[in-house]
Amino acid sequence: MGAWGMAPWDNDSAADWFGDLFEAAPLAQFVEETLRRDARASPDQVRAAAALLVMLGRTYVWPRKALEGHLALAIAQMKIVREAHQGDPEWETAVDSELAVLEARLANDPSAPSPPRPSGWERFWSR
Repeated sequence: MGAWGMAPWDNDSAADWFGDLFEAAPLAQFVEETLRRDARASPDQVRAAAALLVMLGRTYVWPRKALEGHLALAIAQMKIVREAHQGDPEWETAVDSELAVLEARLANDPSAPSPPRPSGWERFWSR
């Protein structure tokens, strides 16, 4: 078994465990179903689903075949959520920081600067 970093998902054994988890529980499917809701009618649920991608939407954790599509969907929906809260700087800042994480993950560009840490997410944060 190989390890390539210090994060809890940066080794073969953990990657296999996450694969087993997503096979056993329909979490990715439930997230996708939520992200396909009308973001204007269900902004809190859409943001909650996107939050799981902020935390878990990374290679070796999220199901590989679904990751790119789920990240793209979350980004599109979070832009609608942001519009729903225009004029509220605190909300805009929070959603913008979450969007930055999702966009960086989708770009998968190691030379890209680190996005800002999501507000209040310090204990979950790691790029």
